[in-house]
Amino acid sequence: MHLKTNIKRPGVAFVCSWLLLVLSQAPINVSHAAEQRIAVIYPVVKKPYSTVFERIIEGIAAEAKTDIARYGLKGVDEEQGAAIQEWLSDQQSDVIVVLGRRGIEAVRDLKLTIPSVFGGVLYVADTTLANSAGISLTPDPKQLFGQLKRLSPGTKRIFVVYNPARYQWLINLAKPAAAALGITLVAKAVEGLRDSARIHRDILREAKRRTDSVWLLQDSSIIGSNTILPMILKESWNKKLIVFSSNPSDVPRGILFSFYADNKALGENLAKLALSRLDANQKPRTFILPLTGALSAINLRTASHLGLHIPFEEQRKFGLVFPRK
Repeated sequence: MHLKTNIKRPGVAFVCSWLLLVLSQAPINVSHAAEQRIAVIYPVVKKPYSTVFERIIEGIAAEAKTDIARYGLKGVDEEQGAAIQEWLSDQQSDVIVVLGRRGIEAVRDLKLTIPSVFGGVLYVADTTLANSAGISLTPDPKQLFGQLKRLSPGTKRIFVVYNPARYQWLINLAKPAAAALGITLVAKAVEGLRDSARIHRDILREAKRRTDSVWLLQDSSIIGSNTILPMILKESWNKKLIVFSSNPSDVPRGILFSFYADNKALGENLAKLALSRLDANQKPRTFILPLTGALSAINLRTASHLGLHIPFEEQRKFGLVFPRK
């Protein structure tokens, strides 16, 4: 089946979102007070990487509806912590938004006296700040599974292999999200590439074409881009089995679909989360939320091979389409 694809092709939004991943919508009701001031700490990087953080900060400012204080991190400096602490004291901000792994590392050991929120990272195993909330770059399972059901209504099971040290929080969210759609999530915990390869081979043998699918997480500790991924691509293609991913860079390689960040929307959600942390009735705690309001990418060559018919009007709803023309 040949599908016409006269729709949007990959552009700056996808490239910048992918770069943010390399560097690395649950509604929140808050009231905006003019005196609530947000400080943003972010890494200073060259273009096009810098565009990612510029758009996130633009979203933060738009949602906060007030001026925000910005602190750009230029490289690694042993005395950087003291400079940040002094800057925060001078700014008299009410809450901090920390972007990227480098930003989190820079403030990890500071004695912060105000709430903090982090973003621009995939998982929290080694990046979480004490009593801090964050938004991951990992797409919301609800959004992923909803897309799967639209493309393949007959899906009954989703297999996923994961590292519990990095993604147990996501699996805890994914199980009820799948159940709500009448899908059983079969989650297999592993600790390394060898176990991951073995479990993926077992899954690919067991999975049934019309009712099962495989979900890939973005995690180099269990998905080797030059080892396990090619094996999954080959076996799933031969079996005509649906495989979708949390990593948008897998889609050009043949994975059916994924989602990627709308960086301005991510900034807006970070601002909402930051302002919600100022609620006096909210107990301090550490948690992370998945990426919501993400944009979608699809591989129409893979869809055609799988026998999935996607009307042109539905194709137009995808932010990006592969293969590129």
